[in-house]
Amino acid sequence: MKFRTKSLFTAMCSLLLMIASGCSFAAAEDTTGQSFAIDLTDSIWQGTRDGKPGEGSLLYRFEFAENNQVQITKQSGGFNHVEVQTWQQQGDSVVITPAADSLIQDFAGAKLSFFADERIRFELEGDSFIIHKWYKVRSFAHVILVLLGLMILNEICRRFKWSNYLLFFILPIVLLPLWSSYGVTYWFKWVKLYSVVSAAALFTLIRFTKVGNMKWAKFGAAAFLAINISEAVMQDFSMGNMANVLNAIGGILSIITLSGWLMIHGDKSKEQDMIWPAMTTFWIVAYDVWNIVFVYLNFPGSATAQLMVLISATIPALFIKKGTWLQARAFTLAGSFMYYFTNPAMFESNVVMMPRNDELMLAAGAASFIINSIYAYMFFSKKLQQRRLNNATA
Repeated sequence: MKFRTKSLFTAMCSLLLMIASGCSFAAAEDTTGQSFAIDLTDSIWQGTRDGKPGEGSLLYRFEFAENNQVQITKQSGGFNHVEVQTWQQQGDSVVITPAADSLIQDFAGAKLSFFADERIRFELEGDSFIIHKWYKVRSFAHVILVLLGLMILNEICRRFKWSNYLLFFILPIVLLPLWSSYGVTYWFKWVKLYSVVSAAALFTLIRFTKVGNMKWAKFGAAAFLAINISEAVMQDFSMGNMANVLNAIGGILSIITLSGWLMIHGDKSKEQDMIWPAMTTFWIVAYDVWNIVFVYLNFPGSATAQLMVLISATIPALFIKKGTWLQARAFTLAGSFMYYFTNPAMFESNVVMMPRNDELMLAAGAASFIINSIYAYMFFSKKLQQRRLNNATA
């Protein structure tokens, strides 16, 4: 037991050390004005930025080749396009020139300047974001580490009461000045961050205090999930694309098929887990499909990492301890957003791009709609059958 306690304490300290090292990575010194001997030929660079209303988040990929050719991929809420443009390096700057009829005109007239060995700053009309050099092995390793790190985080939060208070009560206040300094302006990201942190804080109180016996707390736990889905549904509807609308309907079906929230409770186990007995495996799977489709459609640069976040909650809830999915979802989602806000540079420099085009987007939206519709049909059919049975026996 002492060995297990020491091991988990070490794991917790390691996670906090990763956060601290991430801060130093993200806050690397601005070296604008220095010379950089960088050859872009045969290298891949990627960058993400928050889009305008109706765009979601934008992902750019640059594959620099010989003969001053660069293949640019642009993905946003309703846009998927790949085209070849020309590039030229002028000292510490890069000039990208699109053709007159190019669909990707984002870099025409923009200032692209090196300010570190592996970072380029984009500047145009007051808009600015960072483009990072991309390494395949490191990026795939990062995806796996996100999955494993969040699963470890979930187990730490299950087994150590103090870790919950540290992560969800203290750090969100202490780190706010740091998070604000990175220029994350997209409203959806901030709402998601503090909504899931608040949910994790409430779940902590349900587990370890008398709050867990109160009806409003049980309702609040379910409401946090419904609100979390509603935020995404509003984002999907604001995009206006058919794939987004189909997925938004799938999200609405996820909300209206939530049931049994009065059964939410902190159990009597050593971990004092928060249990939702009525949460079915089918609902969890349908939710996972809806959620990854949402991120895939709206935030293409985050899709692969968020898939790992979903898996990190689903595996423990299905194979380690049933009934703990909502608790695990709050812990892992809050942990992932806190990681992103603490170190956006590390997160964004290791994006693994998913295959994406208009047809795949529509198929994804349709899949979300169909699987959630099937579950809703089964859910309401069972409710109707129970009502008929009750009326027959009355």
